[in-house]
Amino acid sequence: MLTKKRINKAIVHTGLEVVGNGDGYFYFVSLDKGEHRGRSVYVCRLNHQELDRWVRDAEEAAASTLYEGMDLSQLA
Repeated sequence: MLTKKRINKAIVHTGLEVVGNGDGYFYFVSLDKGEHRGRSVYVCRLNHQELDRWVRDAEEAAASTLYEGMDLSQLA
């Protein structure tokens, strides 16, 4: 069973963590700045994709400049 803790442990090398709620999407946030990075992941539950896919998505988000420098309060 996937949990945020398990996913975040697997993606720590990216400098990101996965956050979100049960509204059908999750997103990645920079560990050091708290900024949203990359595209959202649209799944209802963490288990709707495999751990290796979460890792790939996080690596893509870490390389992305989408939302770079923007804090989460600006997304509302």
